[in-house]
Amino acid sequence: MRTRYKIIVLLIIISAASLSIWWQDQKQRMYNSSFMSIYDYDVILTTDSTLSNATLYLPLPVINNTSSGGVDIVEHHFNNNDPSWEYALVDTEHGLMLSMKNEKARSIDLSTMVFSNQTIDTMNPLGNEIVLMPKYNLTHNVNASGAYSRTSEQFDYESRVYASYETSSNANTSISIYLDARNEWWIGGWQSNNYRENMEIILSGSQDGWTTVNGELVTGEGTYDI
Repeated sequence: MRTRYKIIVLLIIISAASLSIWWQDQKQRMYNSSFMSIYDYDVILTTDSTLSNATLYLPLPVINNTSSGGVDIVEHHFNNNDPSWEYALVDTEHGLMLSMKNEKARSIDLSTMVFSNQTIDTMNPLGNEIVLMPKYNLTHNVNASGAYSRTSEQFDYESRVYASYETSSNANTSISIYLDARNEWWIGGWQSNNYRENMEIILSGSQDGWTTVNGELVTGEGTYDI
């Protein structure tokens, strides 16, 4: 009886081990077949008045003074969302930026998506991945780090936006810029990890020059386990 019991226990252990190995293999297969790495860049311009002869220089996702997202925007005109806008990459005193021009500008929501052929380093993007540039006075916000997930870190910084246009003296215009870089995969449901940035500036009346805007970078969000 004792020998039979030992055999049964051994068979259960072997079966459990085999099942675990099979499941790990299945998870890896699902991971490999569904894995994607994506950069999303969004610009939202909101105004309660028409902006005449508008020229904007906006922070771009940049690394080593190059921007694949910026090239995509210029080539595809933000997916032809609004053909009245002219787009270009310009070298400014604050580095490479996105130029947007329009004779009569109104509110608009623009976005572009670029796929990467390699895994995005969402844990340590600074110096390794495209991030919104320029960045000045970058500081690690230790009080906010860990607020979004166990591995998340937050960094605060200042950037620059150039705006030139004529409008009514009481006009209010906001410019919001977002970058989300993420790795996604499907194992019984979608899972991901990412880093993200955002900045917003609110302007009053006509504009003609550079303005400081505060930005926030959050890294290491999501899961890093398969």
